[in-house]
Amino acid sequence: MTGPRLLDRASTAIANRTSRRSFISRTALAGTALVTAPAAYVLKPGTAYAAICSCNNQRCDCSAGCCDGYTEFCCTLSGENTCPTNTVPAGWWKVDGSSFCTASGAPGPRYYLDCNAVPSGPCGSGGVTRQTNQCDCSCAEGDCGNRKACCTAFRYGQCSQAIACLGPIVCRVVTCTPPWKFDPTCTTATATDNNTRFHHRPCLDRPTPRSGGLPAAFNDGVWTLGGSFDDESVEAPMSFRFGQAGDIPVIGDWNGDGIQTVGVVRGNTWLLRDSNTSGPPQYNFVFGEPGDIPVVGDWNGDGTSGIAMVRGNRWHLRNRANAGNAGIIFTFGEVGDTPIAGDWNGSGSDGPGVHRGNRWLLSNELTSAPPAMNFAFGDVGDVPIVGDWNSNGRSGIGVVRQDMADRAIPNLWRLRQTASPGPAQITHWFTATTNGGSGVGPSLGAGLGRRPGSTLATPLTWQAASWTPGQLPS
Repeated sequence: MTGPRLLDRASTAIANRTSRRSFISRTALAGTALVTAPAAYVLKPGTAYAAICSCNNQRCDCSAGCCDGYTEFCCTLSGENTCPTNTVPAGWWKVDGSSFCTASGAPGPRYYLDCNAVPSGPCGSGGVTRQTNQCDCSCAEGDCGNRKACCTAFRYGQCSQAIACLGPIVCRVVTCTPPWKFDPTCTTATATDNNTRFHHRPCLDRPTPRSGGLPAAFNDGVWTLGGSFDDESVEAPMSFRFGQAGDIPVIGDWNGDGIQTVGVVRGNTWLLRDSNTSGPPQYNFVFGEPGDIPVVGDWNGDGTSGIAMVRGNRWHLRNRANAGNAGIIFTFGEVGDTPIAGDWNGSGSDGPGVHRGNRWLLSNELTSAPPAMNFAFGDVGDVPIVGDWNSNGRSGIGVVRQDMADRAIPNLWRLRQTASPGPAQITHWFTATTNGGSGVGPSLGAGLGRRPGSTLATPLTWQAASWTPGQLPS
């Protein structure tokens, strides 16, 4: 029995035993460890996995990191906490009570994923081989202070089960989010190895690219930015003050650095920041007229947010967030519509749209042409939101539904991955911070803030360009 069937059996075995060590001791791995490193396995604490990943006759002090039996973190090799090109996650384990992953101040689980190479030779019964043309077994980056890379022929089997044969583990990824939440090839079968609880590298504290729309809200100068649409996420929202009551909130990548940050429009004065923190605005300029509705979008696809003011149904656009005359003017929608913007077709640039009742009228062109899409989603009275929920480069749609009698309490977000009719694919309750308690209201990552005259908190979406595991995206 080989391939996926064997991996399924192994994964089932993991699921039946919460201890990573107990699972290993019930497989051929333990026997392999006793053959390859008998003294280390019998006399030293740790796992068979660690014993197999012995120093392998490297010219390092036996106390060096390269000899501790574990594989190096991927960020040491590439600078990013992600599986490198031509590797796949082959399995995962967790540690309990990690100080690197806290929820409400309490230590939580931390998850480690093995990234395995492409094999260059046949696999044994375990679906893995040490043979690969991608890398040679060595201390990562040739440094004895780093753990090994590309040495261990092992896979837990909870991930990438459709791939029958894989090469050795190149490196490890670490996350505070359960692997099955972001990688559909991973199962929930659990393995635990608390020996790795304190494994860490400084590179894990550096931002790691992460895209995708995330929930946010603005209420009378108080911003709340969420780190996930996962109700089980340990990433608590962060809150800070920027702006004041009566401002219309906006979010965009004002300087082209890949990070979407906050701003407010006060009358026709735009006040924008380059970081999601309290402080004075880095940009302060006038564009449009008081009473206009501000919209944000990357109109020319250059990676930097432009701005717009919608006056009735007449759109005035600039490709940069600065003062000046509108570079593009056209009419779209009707007076009274809620203007929105998004990359509806995945072209890399945003087009206009309006929300009318429960209908969405969207265009891929910055012209007065009729809408390319016209469909219903949500209910009359819902607040429209736009975001790239699944990081595929195409804007999805959503609504925030304030179901409760007291409209200053959490709202239900209902999202679709594409700009199309159909049932909600993601539902999420999101609580925003207010001056007096909890409340929420949406606006748009590329789109509208609170409409003039509204008394409700404003929901928004934002797109985090960086993320430190266990901490909120910034």
